[in-house]
Amino acid sequence: MLYYFLLFAVGVALLIKGADIVVKYASQAARLLGVSNFMIGLTLVAFSTTLPELSVSLMSAFSGVVDIAVGTTLGSIIANPALILALAAVFVPLATNRSIIRLNYILLIYLLILSLLLIDGLVWYEGLILLILFAFYMRNLIKGGRRTGLETNEKKTKIECSRGMVTRYIVFTIIGGGLVVAGARILIDSTISISTIWGVPEILIAIIAVAIGTSLPELAVAVTAAFKKMVGISIGDILGANMFNVMVLGATSLVSTIPVTTKIFTIVIPIMLLVNVLLLLFMSTKWFGSKKWQLSRAEGVILLIIYVLFVYLQFV
Repeated sequence: MLYYFLLFAVGVALLIKGADIVVKYASQAARLLGVSNFMIGLTLVAFSTTLPELSVSLMSAFSGVVDIAVGTTLGSIIANPALILALAAVFVPLATNRSIIRLNYILLIYLLILSLLLIDGLVWYEGLILLILFAFYMRNLIKGGRRTGLETNEKKTKIECSRGMVTRYIVFTIIGGGLVVAGARILIDSTISISTIWGVPEILIAIIAVAIGTSLPELAVAVTAAFKKMVGISIGDILGANMFNVMVLGATSLVSTIPVTTKIFTIVIPIMLLVNVLLLLFMSTKWFGSKKWQLSRAEGVILLIIYVLFVYLQFV
């Protein structure tokens, strides 16, 4: 048993380290090739924190254990605001702004659409709808960034680089991708083994342990940013990661139809919507003595209590 828990930990470590390597070297290569910092942040950095979930979901779909895919992704969508962002708020109250509130509205609509599509399971053409909506969202985000000068106001610095430097960064990016794939494979195999030994459904381990494990990059970013008073990064990273997580489910459905159990429909989806609605209300109104445009410590505690209740309900 201990052996499989160690394998599980190794899988999570490889996922996180691999994603970190991918972003580090892919962004360096992109800069050398003249890609703007705005585009790098919007695509590579945002994608990096969701890369573990994407790898686990796609590999589990290809391996015929789709329960791990849906459990990991939906579990992460809940853990991101109710555990990770809540923990960051407990340390430092998180200030928000209109842009973050607008992103939260878009995310909530996206989650409502996902919930409706999941009623009878998510098939490939429904997943395609989610991917198309995500593409429109990214397109509008890029256009909005250009309009506000996020891209054009960057310093135009000519970087002299050799072809060898770019090649080196690309090789390291591929190595990082290999670590992510290896970590996902080890994580899936250990999850199946643990669920078999314990006699519990794979989706239960995926919703809690795998979801938290693959969300560790978001936890590191959110808590670090909160301590450094860079609160916009905490909230923006979590909301952006959840947008990508919905995209992950859409992509996974192209490989295999995603089934929905009674527990997912009666517990997981309602709590997923509840925590995101509460997050929006907490950030945009004055609750429990907090300021408007702020997620307070008390509100963070409330979200944490809901997450603990969510975990408890998985065992009932």
